[in-house]
Formats: sequence, C-alpha cells, structure tokens
Amino acid sequence: MDRRHFLRAGGGGLAALLAGCGGGSSTASPPSPPGGLVSGGIDFGPLASRLQGSLVLPSNAAYDSVRLLANTLYDGIKPAAVVRCGSVADIQAALAFVQQKGLAVTARCGGHSWAGYSTTTGVVLNVTALNSVTANGDGTATIGAGARLAEVYSGLIALGVCIPSGSCPTVGISGITMGGGIGVLDRKFGLTCDNLVSADIVTVDGQLRTCSETSEPDLFWAIRGGGGGNFGIATAFTIRTHPTQDITVAQTTFLTRDFAAVFNAWQAWPRSLPDDIWAQIYVGIWQGNGMFTVTAYCLGSAAYMTPWWNAFLASTGATPASSPTLVQQSYHDVALGSCAAGSVAQCSLQAYSSTGTIQRYAEVLSSDYFSQPLADAGIQALIDAATALAQANGVGSYIFDHMGGALGRVASDATAFPHRDALFSVEYASADVTGHPYDPGWANGMRAAMSAWSTGGAYVNYLDPLLANWQSAYYGANYARLQQVKKAVDPNRVLSMPQGIVPAS
Repeated sequence: MDRRHFLRAGGGGLAALLAGCGGGSSTASPPSPPGGLVSGGIDFGPLASRLQGSLVLPSNAAYDSVRLLANTLYDGIKPAAVVRCGSVADIQAALAFVQQKGLAVTARCGGHSWAGYSTTTGVVLNVTALNSVTANGDGTATIGAGARLAEVYSGLIALGVCIPSGSCPTVGISGITMGGGIGVLDRKFGLTCDNLVSADIVTVDGQLRTCSETSEPDLFWAIRGGGGGNFGIATAFTIRTHPTQDITVAQTTFLTRDFAAVFNAWQAWPRSLPDDIWAQIYVGIWQGNGMFTVTAYCLGSAAYMTPWWNAFLASTGATPASSPTLVQQSYHDVALGSCAAGSVAQCSLQAYSSTGTIQRYAEVLSSDYFSQPLADAGIQALIDAATALAQANGVGSYIFDHMGGALGRVASDATAFPHRDALFSVEYASADVTGHPYDPGWANGMRAAMSAWSTGGAYVNYLDPLLANWQSAYYGANYARLQQVKKAVDPNRVLSMPQGIVPAS
C-alpha cells in the first residue's frame, strides 16, 4: 500500500531515495547525559525529575538520532531538548515547563512533517511511546497518539478489523488523522478523520480534554482536518473500525507517450466505479524513465475486480508497456506493503532504531485538488513540466489519487477538511538526489502551472513551506472557524509554526 508502489517493483537506488517513507522511534530510555541537564542555557533538571519517560539533550549519545525527522532536508535543525513522553503527565509537565521558560515547542509522532514543522530549536515532545492499540468491543478501537501506521495496522489486523488511513507504514496516526487521512480505503469508508469518534488532547493550559460530537464539539471539529500541531498534543484517538477483507491489486505500466490517453480514461473512471475501488497514477520523473504506473485497489475478489479493470484498460486505447497484473491479496499484505514480510520493529527508520530498515529521504512536496476533469491543455502542461524536469536531469514525481465516494458525501464544513468536491488530487514532489540538480521550488511551481484548472486547494498533510496563500489553500472557508477554536484553546500561540493557525482577534 506504499504510495510509491513502483519501488517494490524496481527502480534501484534512485527509486529508494524517492520512497518518501521513514519514521518511527525507539522508545528505550537513554542514559542521563553527562555534564548535567543544561541545554541552550536552560536547566532542564526540574523537567527531567518529573518525567516518567526520558529527556534527551544534545550532550546525550542518542541525541543525533532522536532529533532527526524522516526528511533529511531538516537535519540542520537542532532541538534544545527532546522529551520522550511516557504518559499524559509527561506532556502536561513539558507544556508547563516550556511556557515557564518561554521555549518553542512542537509535537512529534512519525516525524513526517513535509515542511519540517515537527522539529524546532526549542523542545520536541515525542509521543511515540504512547502507541497502544485496543479494541473497545463496540466497533471502535482506541489508538495511542504515538502509534505509527505499521503498529496501527498490525494491531487492528490481529483483531480482524481495519481503519481507512495512509499507505506509508512509518507515518504517525496523529498527524494523518488530524490532517484528514487519504488512502486506498477512502472511497469506501471516508477519510481517517471521518471515522474519528473521539480524541484525547492535552491543551496548552494542561487540561486533558476528551473531544467528540457531544464533548468539546468545536475542538473535535477542528482536529478533523485542521492539521496537527495547532490545538494541543493528542494522546489517544478512538476510531470506528471496519472488518478486514482481501484486497485485489491491479497494476500495469504505460509508455509516457500514452499519458494523455490513459489519464483521460483514469479521470473518467470513477463515474462508473463502485466505492470499493480506488486507483492511482504514479509518474516518476527522471532522465531515462519512459513509463508511468497505474494501480487500482479493490475491496473484493479478483473475480469482482476483473471486469472493472479490463474495462479501464480497454478505455485507454493504449497498449500497456508491461503485462497487466491482477492479484487478490490479504489485507495484511496490502496494508503493510514493503513491511508485510518483516516485523513491526523492522518497519522503522534506520536512524531511529537499531532494528529499523526504512531509509530516510530528501523531498519537498506540494499538492492540488481538481473538481472538474482536467482539460487537454492541463494534461499537456503536466507532460511539458515533467519533460522539462527530466531533460534538466532533475528528479521528481506526480502521484494522482482518486477521491469521491464516501469522502465526497460529507459537507465541506462538516469537518475542518474542506476538499470534499474533488474528483482527484495530485502530489507534486521534487527530490534532492546526489548527482542531480535540485530545485526546491519546483513542486510549488507546479501549483502555478496548473492553477487554471485546479481548485486552488492543497492538502495540509503535504505541507508546502513555499505556499503563500496556505490559509485558503489548506482550509478554504473553514479557516475563520479554526481561528476561533485556536483562540479558545491556545490564544497566545504556545503551539506555533510558520503555517500555524492564528487565533481570531
């Protein structure tokens, strides 16, 4: 279920650098750092004495791995301290301490913030130790806010259930849920946030608030699409579950010369598709790559999927560059993807854990939504931009995802996630790969290139630090209400980041 599924089929070292998946964190407590508990002129001793978890300072041997994000582009940011939170009380103690000392603070779960906002030169609250997965006997499960998707999926599969969520197993449940939660089950079950029943959040005043439709309803509305790091530090989520079933995966590659024909067939396909089927186009952009991949996921048997897949292939009018495959797989194998054959402990970032096998990456993202079929001129603009990047020996990608279905049958203001009328989304990525020129503005520039056809919206879980109009792009008309919620729970912006919600005045 890895969004960059082509990596499992090949692509070598360059493909590995484009993987876009990393994360996880060891929860073992490091030894006390030598030379006391002072960092940046701040005495962290009073905080350390209150923690059930542990404090990691720059003088600690574990610091250089604990401080890292999945994305190597932010390796230059060095926190004054990382708190490995072992309990709700640890979060409360840390929030009180940073406010007393006037320190910046941010939360971290999976470490996949694309703009680097889950690190800071202040204090990082790492909640990965809060990773339990528990069935409640009522069709819901309570998931610790520090769990990575590999832990979530493995824990739920053991219970015979699943939730709709992302496809990178090292992503943390907190960020993806609070930003929306796009994945292969969304047309059937909605976004991750659409299945959220309640959440426990520690706000900056130290209160542990349980929010739901009936308790703290405004906060509950805001954390369903309002993005992580804005309203408090999550400690647990109660999420509606669904029975697991086999997933049929269909895949083929086409030559880039057939992109327009295949894309037109792909964007028209949802008009006839049942909600059980979701499909994606992956375009890897680098010199010498002359193919792209279409993958479709079906909640059902191979027999059920076959006529839908065959109809799509016929509608393209193009000859696949590789023999199309259609394989019925267990939910376990699809959900865990490249981690399916190993242990959850192995499905972690190499730099974070001695057992981890996942490499870090260096990429910048941006995104777009499209609520109308893309015109021929828009498709040509995509082709031209990809061709130009490849000819310049740059490295990047497009990932197009179907939307609609259940996620589209929710009102745009029912949750903070506003992009309900989109037919499909696209993720633009540019990668910093040794031996290739790197343009950190290329992904953002694609939004300008496609602005004549897109909605202007952007996905808050694909944070783009160059996005100037981020308020309207991420949140649309919902931003004003989000400001009111921010004013109620964090009026002084203790939780602050460059694209963080500003309290209403």
